[in-house]
Amino acid sequence: MKVKFRLISVALALLLSAYIPFRVLANPPASGDTVSSALWWQVSVYNQVQQIKERQYQGCVWGDSISSALGDSLGSENFNFAIGGMSSVSLLEQLKLVVPQGFTCEKSIVAIGTNDAMYGISDEAFVSNLKQAIAIMRSLGSKQIILIPAFYSTLAASHNPKFAGTIARVDEINVLINQVAADENIPVESSGIQALFKDKALNTDLTIDGVHLNAQGLDIYRKVLLNILNPPLTTRKFFDRKSV
Repeated sequence: MKVKFRLISVALALLLSAYIPFRVLANPPASGDTVSSALWWQVSVYNQVQQIKERQYQGCVWGDSISSALGDSLGSENFNFAIGGMSSVSLLEQLKLVVPQGFTCEKSIVAIGTNDAMYGISDEAFVSNLKQAIAIMRSLGSKQIILIPAFYSTLAASHNPKFAGTIARVDEINVLINQVAADENIPVESSGIQALFKDKALNTDLTIDGVHLNAQGLDIYRKVLLNILNPPLTTRKFFDRKSV
């Protein structure tokens, strides 16, 4: 029975790979982020490609497992591109594959950097990757691009390099995010997510494992993103005046 199960699993993997019209990163980068060379990642992006062709979205969310856990709960007018394990490196690989599909995003939320802190991606590479991603999102028609800071883990989780970046490195990544935001003249939404943290660490009452959010934490985070995607009328008028 076990042998039969293995054969079925192998056959399924081969079948899926045969139907994926792209192969990504034949030579994975030495940065520590190799998720885009994994079959499960390629299948996830392929599924996104099938859904977004020629679509027009009010908002698009780009990020890692923290954002991907929200699924499609942000509304049908918005699309959640987030995939677990993503960093700024795999974000660029994802964009290469989805951009040719002819979709548009009026607004883009970029919640990336948490895994960059864990993977050990250099300051220079992170800044370059994030600026490239912003340029590509502007080409998708995004009139507004909002950055979300990298997420802290709990203090205990931050001491495990296989589980999370150190709090000090997350601090450094967030300095770089603010630097890019200033260079690109775009906002960073840091106030809304502060309810998830306590003393620069993820609140232990809001996480399932020290890194990922539980139901209560996800509810807080979802409301932050929805407030960005669907701001109150007064806030919307402010953005409209600012963008003129």
